[in-house]
Amino acid sequence: MEAWLYFFIYREFRQISKKHGVSIKTNNYGFYPTKIDAHDKYQLQLYDEYVTLLAGENIEQVLEIGCGAGGGLMYMQSCLPQTNFTGLDRCKEALKTCKYFFDEQQSDIKLYNSINEIHKDNKKFDAVMSVETGIYKNPSIFSDIHKLLDDDGVFIYYDNANFEKLDGIFKSIEASGFEIALIRDITENVFQACEYDTPRRLEIIKKYLPKSLKPFNNEILRYMCVKDSSRYNNYSIGKKRAFMLKARKIGNNLDNRI
Repeated sequence: MEAWLYFFIYREFRQISKKHGVSIKTNNYGFYPTKIDAHDKYQLQLYDEYVTLLAGENIEQVLEIGCGAGGGLMYMQSCLPQTNFTGLDRCKEALKTCKYFFDEQQSDIKLYNSINEIHKDNKKFDAVMSVETGIYKNPSIFSDIHKLLDDDGVFIYYDNANFEKLDGIFKSIEASGFEIALIRDITENVFQACEYDTPRRLEIIKKYLPKSLKPFNNEILRYMCVKDSSRYNNYSIGKKRAFMLKARKIGNNLDNRI
């Protein structure tokens, strides 16, 4: 989706909250099954999977790349209150939406608009995470993540890609100085979440989509991966796959191997 359309989407999240009292703080495809009791339970379950992957790690500082409206940051902080969270998103409107939804408990979550801003602050993290951001399309980001991590830090990543691209994604991560400890195929979990969550997603579009965005209705349906959309169908035929991985930083950055 075009960057300018994200601008309108995140701005509308705030407007929907102000006008209708409905909070839309997450917009990933979700994970099924879940025992979470919330309107965006499938989306929050993805972050709960991350909480599980961080269990047993000595984690004090966590960065989320592509934090969006901040719902994942808020959920993870509620699960891991002793951990300090930082958010990064290249869409400034997303960061405004984060600040809008953050309450006093989340007021200490630092937000950045670019990786360069983080480098200028000389910040390092025990874990870097990313949820459904498509960062694999720019493999140099994996080298940036390597630099942002403390020694022995971990990178946790979930995304969707065409099946034939998976090996290349994993090799790019390894070539950037990581050892992949775990890879999970969660295609069926994501696919079922999209199916079960379709009524809620369609209701959001029907009730709250502004007139200015109606010309992009089909693109938004695809973006939200509702049942029978082109992206949903790509999951059903196996063309699109969802993966979740955990990788550990090793050695020095190996930019020249990408």
